[in-house]
Amino acid sequence: MIKELTQEYKRLMLSQQIDPKSLDYNLLRKHIKAFSQSDGQPSLAISIYDNYRMEHAYESEYHKHLFGNGEIEVHPDDMEDVLKSAIATLKHVFQGNKNRTHIKMIREYRAKIGDRFRRVTESFQILETDDKGNIWLALCFLEISPNQQPPFAVNTQIINTATGEVFAPLTRFYQRQSVLTKRELEILNLIAQGKLSKEISDQLHISVHTVNTTRQHILEKLNVDNSHEAVRYGMSLGLIEY
Repeated sequence: MIKELTQEYKRLMLSQQIDPKSLDYNLLRKHIKAFSQSDGQPSLAISIYDNYRMEHAYESEYHKHLFGNGEIEVHPDDMEDVLKSAIATLKHVFQGNKNRTHIKMIREYRAKIGDRFRRVTESFQILETDDKGNIWLALCFLEISPNQQPPFAVNTQIINTATGEVFAPLTRFYQRQSVLTKRELEILNLIAQGKLSKEISDQLHISVHTVNTTRQHILEKLNVDNSHEAVRYGMSLGLIEY
């Protein structure tokens, strides 16, 4: 599973096709200068990742102190959900988010610090994109969580800092049947395609009454008021297929 998830994450990142001609590395240097001036914060590890060169462009002294060469060792029990959260975030970002610098991901998991694993809180934000909106620079703030007591679980939130919207896609994205049944997912996707109840009825060979009843169940489960909101929320959860 870990191998497959790692491959899916890499595939999503490589699908961006970043345009190197639109990247301004003077801008990166300005970011590095700005963050290096705040390097005196002893409890905050800061890093900038260059997705075009596929390397860390900057790591604060505290980040180096915690993780040495910059590679964070995730607890084996948390690795699957950490990868899933990264994939879910990318899919959310790639699905109709034009201003991607407003998207932030916050997650908690266990990372190896020194000779033991400790729960950390990590905040990712898109710092810069290329002219086509592809993710170029990603900014990460990481700190050791004050809560080191079990139970341990990977918690993830995606926040749109422009609208204040908050999504928690990790569990729902990968446990689709726990949100909607197979039939409900099928009808939601047809609604997203603009199909009317009669058209859905004809395509699935079920009654219009069944379609409308299922529509109502979808609204109730997603806690929304209408089909438009259901489609919008379904997209954020990765329930809409393209």
